[in-house]
Amino acid sequence: MVSKQRVICGLSVAAVWLIAIFLLPIWCLACLLIAAAGICLYELCTMLRKAGYAVPFWSVLAAGIVWMGTVAVKTGMIHAAPESEVMDLRAVWGLLSSALLAALCIALFFRVLLDRRIDRPMPVMALTVTSFLYIPVMLGYLVELAMERYAPGAEEGYGAGIFLAFFLALVTKLCDTGGYFVGSACGRYKMCPRLSPGKSWEGTAGGYAFSLAAATGVLILAGTTDWGVLAGLRWFAESPGNVAWFYLTMIVIVAVGILGDLVESLFKRQCGVKDSSALFPAMGGFFDTFDSLIFVPAAFMFMRTLGLMFCII
Repeated sequence: MVSKQRVICGLSVAAVWLIAIFLLPIWCLACLLIAAAGICLYELCTMLRKAGYAVPFWSVLAAGIVWMGTVAVKTGMIHAAPESEVMDLRAVWGLLSSALLAALCIALFFRVLLDRRIDRPMPVMALTVTSFLYIPVMLGYLVELAMERYAPGAEEGYGAGIFLAFFLALVTKLCDTGGYFVGSACGRYKMCPRLSPGKSWEGTAGGYAFSLAAATGVLILAGTTDWGVLAGLRWFAESPGNVAWFYLTMIVIVAVGILGDLVESLFKRQCGVKDSSALFPAMGGFFDTFDSLIFVPAAFMFMRTLGLMFCII
């Protein structure tokens, strides 16, 4: 019964996100991702408050909106600029982004430090800054990726960045799905019983199998069709070296997704809760559905940049 509810709920959530990803204008999608980060942040702060840590949600939310909004504006300006100005814009925005990130962390630091109502300022201060870096900053990479109009070395394709965001979500959540069903059927050896008693090495292998199968199918389509939405992945299929780097990237992404799930499990265990909320039947809260995706966009962008630096792609 629980498995059936989990599947129905998961498919419903996926359908809503598919509609949002492919039918809404890009600025609407960016706003939707900012709202999703806000909900995840609210559930995290609620869990921390139950554990006795009065993390100031509204202050962290304001910092997150400023950061993710800046990422959206930066990405839009860079992709709208003439090619001759892109490098200069990237350099300027890189400096501004670094200064803004430091300023927001310092502001949150003093927000907690100067609040006399907070009994334990040091741990609350650390958790406040961590909450900001953990959710809004990490999901800012998803906004940046979704707003890309083209990928390095590829022709421009309508919705290429949006499809990249969808592709990463697909690979990550298929790992969750495969891990759940394979682990439930034949999981014997626990992967990390301290944090997540339900995870097994057999389930992890099943999750990898599901994810790599889906990634292989998309890579074949990217290499054999001229669909514009696949422009961001087409360069992975251009040579055997690129294909090898693609699979290494997928292995890293799936591992990072599992790590994201374990990090949220650590928060829940320390706060003494089973789910971040009861929003979705048999699945938990909004944060529970996003946990494995939080670090993935940053990992993908790092692997892509690393490949370009070493002339693999």
